[in-house]
Amino acid sequence: MDAATIQDYPQNETFGEILASLREIRAMNKELSIERQKELDRLSKENEKRQKELKEQMQETDKLIQETAMMQKETDRMQKETDKLIQETARRQKETDKQIDKVSQQMGFLGNSFGELAEHLVAPNIVKKFQNLGFKVEKCSKNIEIYKPDLSKIITEIDLFLENGDIAIVVEVKAKLREKHLEEFINKMEKIREYADRKQDKRKFIGAIAAAIMDKDQMKKILGEGIYVIEQTGETMKIVAPEGFKPREF
Repeated sequence: MDAATIQDYPQNETFGEILASLREIRAMNKELSIERQKELDRLSKENEKRQKELKEQMQETDKLIQETAMMQKETDRMQKETDKLIQETARRQKETDKQIDKVSQQMGFLGNSFGELAEHLVAPNIVKKFQNLGFKVEKCSKNIEIYKPDLSKIITEIDLFLENGDIAIVVEVKAKLREKHLEEFINKMEKIREYADRKQDKRKFIGAIAAAIMDKDQMKKILGEGIYVIEQTGETMKIVAPEGFKPREF
């Protein structure tokens, strides 16, 4: 140590005191260095921990992304299957509708044919059969349409109309008789009566229902309303008129 340096220290301190101070400073520096190192180690461990957690989070995120991609892929596949199923269902529905239309047309044709057959079975012999019951039928008309006074609308239709002077017979022809047909026919007879009154037609109207298919209960109800029953027997038709039966006049 040179003289200039020695002169910088306080003159009242001894060399030993100075040395002790240096040692104390060295110890403090050492202790501070150890604390800093500990702090660095702690920070390093925390950093490693955070790096590890971040890596795990990134791995979890990658896993979620992969799972999401797989789910999206499965969703797309299911959507395609659903679209395909919808298209197939629509195609089948269209085919079913075509089949229904075809069957309806066939049933309509069959119904019309059966109705025409029933009418053809009834019409040729109907005059003679009512003549045998005492009606002097002079005229038989088919498919008559009755219109409103202004001719704007059909009021009703008559399948067969038999005329006998002061009495007219209205015959309804059905392929298969249904429960509603009797009520409809009575309403038809009332409309015909109203129409006749407007025309000052004083004739009495009686009714008859002919059907290729009807059961005994239906026949009983029709006769109970005072309406003749014309049923099919083999290849022809016969008028059912039990003993004591009196036709209802409209």
